[in-house]
Amino acid sequence: MKYECHGHIAADGADYRLAMARHEGGASEVAVRAELAKLREHGVTYFRDGGDRVGASALAKSLAPEYGIEYRTPIFITYKRGGYGGMYGRAFDDMRGYRALVREAAELGADFVKLTASGMLDFAGDGSVMGGEMPTDELREMVRAAHGEGFAVMTHVSGADNIKRAIDAGTDSVEHGFWADEAAIRAMSDAGTIWTPTCAPVTNLLGKSDDPRFCDATLRRIWDAHSAMLRYAYGLNVALASGSDSGAYGVPHGRGTDDEYAALATLGIDPARGNAAVRERFARR
Repeated sequence: MKYECHGHIAADGADYRLAMARHEGGASEVAVRAELAKLREHGVTYFRDGGDRVGASALAKSLAPEYGIEYRTPIFITYKRGGYGGMYGRAFDDMRGYRALVREAAELGADFVKLTASGMLDFAGDGSVMGGEMPTDELREMVRAAHGEGFAVMTHVSGADNIKRAIDAGTDSVEHGFWADEAAIRAMSDAGTIWTPTCAPVTNLLGKSDDPRFCDATLRRIWDAHSAMLRYAYGLNVALASGSDSGAYGVPHGRGTDDEYAALATLGIDPARGNAAVRERFARR
């Protein structure tokens, strides 16, 4: 199998706003089928979506068998109001609201829950994590609630301390995980946490982008740090999965998956064990 363990079928890898416009008034079957066809052309047979706010991943799940793709989705991201997640998610204000979103996702056929525990990176600046941190006790309660409904938890998180909090809270996977440190990696290893490092959004733009949203020197710093921690994690037998953030800027569906495999291969990393762990764990119990 060829695995894409982190993607967003609603996006197209080129222009987020135009991609979302295609889904105004409801998920576009034409647009979703076009992206599924790209995945099939590149031999992708497993796709774990990170969710969206327009119903595209739910539609894709229903259509994916026609393309020979095993499809998993949380339907939408859940995020604390004021934090990161509005691009693809649904906000909650408190645990009551969060539990309501988990129940809604279940009713809509979700396979797992997606949380955000930090913001994005400042790619145009110094590469730092832009807010959105959540305390361990709140994250722990959220993970416990999702697990209680039979869901594994996929957590968008970067920054060493944020990553350690997510692991301590019991998340099943760390998504992105930029600026991890050795203590965070050891915590992943000890807890059996899956890491989906989404290398392609960085490696695909290194030395190639004139977009002012991305500073090449910053991308280089991020990649140098990320690749060092990935090698360290692989040496500790952390389950590393191949998820490219397929659909993100510079990461078109299908080709982005190949790019992610290639980036991991340059580090001597075989993601087979992590991919198998994702497939086994991220299906509702």
